[in-house]
Amino acid sequence: MTMTGARGPALAERPRADLPSTPLTWQRTDIVGTELVFPRGSRPSGSAIVAGKRPYALTWQAELSGAAEVDALHVTTRGDGWSRELRLGRAATGWTCRAEHAGDAGDLPFAGTEQLDALDPAALLRLADSPIFVSWAVRRLGLTAKSGPVTVPVVRVQVPSLTVVPGQVTYHLVSPQRLRISGDFPAATVELDDAGMAVYQAGRMRLAR
Repeated sequence: MTMTGARGPALAERPRADLPSTPLTWQRTDIVGTELVFPRGSRPSGSAIVAGKRPYALTWQAELSGAAEVDALHVTTRGDGWSRELRLGRAATGWTCRAEHAGDAGDLPFAGTEQLDALDPAALLRLADSPIFVSWAVRRLGLTAKSGPVTVPVVRVQVPSLTVVPGQVTYHLVSPQRLRISGDFPAATVELDDAGMAVYQAGRMRLAR
């Protein structure tokens, strides 16, 4: 993974508290929606229900290394008369990806990708709209308020389509509890707690515990 920006233990201000191992719930504030996450262990999982113009339900399970790096992700989405399933994993030489489709999802892009070679083998894996993936990125990169902006390759799974999109993201911890994220999608500012957990994004979500 190629990164720009300073980071590392020498810049650490103080160790972050451990991320919670008890269930967590986020509420969407832009539309009606809730995500429930069971973060315990190396195979955390979550589920979400989201309303709006295209209501859908989503379930996921990730595989994490000890460094809070997401090495694999299994996601399913279901809507009115359609469903998608995606299995995405990191291998020594690149990524593996398998996608399945059922029903008619209208104008949703296809799940997965036909350009596996474009995915950086060491990229951060993110599930769009799932706040805990932001928290894992903060810990994986060892971000502190002294690190400055850090730009890294990412593999982003869009929802509800489950389209896999490569890109670059810049993470900037502007203060110990405020993270600025920018890149190949609209920039966002996320409030963090002492453990680095994403707790609030204006007009988007809040942690309800």
